[in-house]
Amino acid sequence: MGRDLLKIIAVTNGQLKENSLIKTIEQIEHHIDFVIIREKQKSRNEYLSFLNHLNESAVNKEKLIVHRDAEAACNLGIRRVHLPEHGISLKEVKNQYKDMITGRSVHSLEAAKKAEDQGADYVMYGHIFETKSKAGIDPRGLVKLEKLTSALKIPVIAIGGITPAKIKDLKQAGAQGAAVMSGIFESNDPLETVSQYKKEATYV
Repeated sequence: MGRDLLKIIAVTNGQLKENSLIKTIEQIEHHIDFVIIREKQKSRNEYLSFLNHLNESAVNKEKLIVHRDAEAACNLGIRRVHLPEHGISLKEVKNQYKDMITGRSVHSLEAAKKAEDQGADYVMYGHIFETKSKAGIDPRGLVKLEKLTSALKIPVIAIGGITPAKIKDLKQAGAQGAAVMSGIFESNDPLETVSQYKKEATYV
């Protein structure tokens, strides 16, 4: 019998039209653990409208993670929010929304430890491998990832340039999840792609 050793988190890339994005999420949701709704190109009103449409769809809201907006998540009955590294007080979010599962993006060990101290339920660390979204910026790599996972008690989610073939390396470095953006949402066959990630993430 297999058991999941590493979570697969899809991260929307802000490139798909609303109907296509909802359709894709519906298609892949049974094969991923969570999806972060990261639509930075939308105004707050547009984002709230999209979240409402998504909430009314067939998508399981237990799989949804709202980006930045804890108030919106709370109002929609979504229990998870993911915060950027800067600009939003994690401590204030945890104080105001005590039952909200809250993660934070980090790019250093110092930031990760600070997030843990402030009550983060997990951190997302990257970018681990080269990725076109961070062109010209050196990846942080597996050595730094392992140093970070060893230093924290909370789960670490790796992000950046992750292909199915790299899942094993992330496991060995202590990551408890892999976040994938373009690898899924720019795929010609998102369902097949997600299935490949999930296969690599499951130890048989």
